[in-house]
Amino acid sequence: MSRMHRAASPRAARPLALTLALTLGIMAAELLGGVVSGSLALLADAGHMLTDVLALGVALAALLLGQRPADERRTYGYRRLEILAALANGVALVVVSGAIVLEAIERWQAPQPVDTTLMSAVAALGLAGNLLALWLLRGHLDSLNLRGAFLHVLGDTLSSVGVVAAALIMTATGWTRLDAVVSLGIALII
Repeated sequence: MSRMHRAASPRAARPLALTLALTLGIMAAELLGGVVSGSLALLADAGHMLTDVLALGVALAALLLGQRPADERRTYGYRRLEILAALANGVALVVVSGAIVLEAIERWQAPQPVDTTLMSAVAALGLAGNLLALWLLRGHLDSLNLRGAFLHVLGDTLSSVGVVAAALIMTATGWTRLDAVVSLGIALII
């Protein structure tokens, strides 16, 4: 096999599990921060991270279950589990994106007050966590499974940059509709 298509080694499970835990923690912080601050962009980023928690969970399960040999009942091993989990992840992506788009349209039409100080702090925490997750996964990019996980976290990082920038611009200008614009952008990234 070429270097680009090698299966993940068992040692890749630890950084993937750490990334999953970190992403779950950031998602919870952004969810709470979004509710308290009134920021749809933080809530959208938390929704984006929810889909990544699912994807990282699938990647970890595939890594661990993929090490099991095929048997008489599962002649292809556990590949079907990965396919079904990917389908569930795809459905979650569509549902979360649709909910964000609908709320962003509503927020554009009727802007809500946003605590940009809290929004900035939580978004900066999310960005730092995403950068740490990228660092954890950096040494395992020769596995397609872990490369996919890395790309999911990279998407989260870009979303976090957008939320931080929106919070700073909203603080400087008071234009709260930017929260809806960034939320729509995150929905499109998802």
